[in-house]
Amino acid sequence: MFHPPKAVRGIPLCQAELRRGDIVLLRFPIAEVPHEGDEAATPKLRPCLVLEVYERLGRRTASIAYGTSAQTRANRGYSIIAATKSGMETAGLDRPTRFVGLRRITVGLDQSGFEPAEGTASPIIGCLDADLCERMNAVHARIQAEADIAREMRRERREKQRRWQQEERDFLERNRALQAASQKNKGHAHD
Repeated sequence: MFHPPKAVRGIPLCQAELRRGDIVLLRFPIAEVPHEGDEAATPKLRPCLVLEVYERLGRRTASIAYGTSAQTRANRGYSIIAATKSGMETAGLDRPTRFVGLRRITVGLDQSGFEPAEGTASPIIGCLDADLCERMNAVHARIQAEADIAREMRRERREKQRRWQQEERDFLERNRALQAASQKNKGHAHD
């Protein structure tokens, strides 16, 4: 279930073997304000879920979901919860953990926030079991569908704005033409 701690042809292990459904140790950056006296609070090392691994601008990157043992009602429809004994063992977790699909970041696989698991050279501590992979796929599909809907709404809004601007230009051109014709007719009426 766990990935062997080795490097492949000089490529860091994380870059060589990371895949969807892996659980990694990452110092997940958070937007919380540091405590008074802390100059730059180091993000807490936590288990995080790899939602996707892909190439972006010639660089291998991953979409990583935040992991927490805190059980709250926030973002419930977007959570992947490892709470069964076998699910936690497969994931390399020692307590029930909730991965929040809405709380995710995209990082390069060479990012310095990855930390090797104890006694290994890899930040990968485990992976999701089949049931949790199915849940991850459902959450990921929901996030993608919502992103597609939002993208389509933005496109429709831009198209509508473009049509309004064109109609406004057409109206102004017709208005100017009517004013010019009116001025010309007034000039002929006085002759």
